[in-house]
Amino acid sequence: MKKIIFFALLVGLTHVLWSQDETIVLQNEPIEFDADGFYIKKVVDARENKDDIGFVQKGVFKKTKVEAHLKGGVEEAILNYLKKNFDQDNDGIPIVLHVNELKISETKSLPITGKAEIKLEFYHFKDGSIGKLYESEAFVEKPAVNVSKTHEERIREVITTCLESFNNSDWKTVEPMFFKEGEK
Repeated sequence: MKKIIFFALLVGLTHVLWSQDETIVLQNEPIEFDADGFYIKKVVDARENKDDIGFVQKGVFKKTKVEAHLKGGVEEAILNYLKKNFDQDNDGIPIVLHVNELKISETKSLPITGKAEIKLEFYHFKDGSIGKLYESEAFVEKPAVNVSKTHEERIREVITTCLESFNNSDWKTVEPMFFKEGEK
């Protein structure tokens, strides 16, 4: 009887441990270019599904899909990452960054590949209103020995790709139509 109870507890504990969510922390890794005339004032999570950012696969045979989240949520995690790692022009144009999509995933087949994709919109913030200046998207897919541990790198890479695209665009010449934030 004791063996049965012990086995049941062990199975239950294993299930609880493997079914937990995966929390991803964006590491402090400086972005290699400077903002040209702007700074990120705010990040808005404009995704339809705000519950998670995708999944990682757990277990010996990667059979269990577990929801993945950014520590502190998408808005806080990205804004904090950019404040610490992106040299911005604090006297420049304030930009509101809308995250319309952010997803990570993994393949099951060998070689195991991690994916990250993002869609961002860049808005000029002025007098309590915002106007769209630019939109960008990025996708990266890379194999890794431990794919789940490298999602964070891919997320930083797609964010950086979109920022660089905006930075190098003609965004300064765009005359946006302004509207009150939240009316989008």
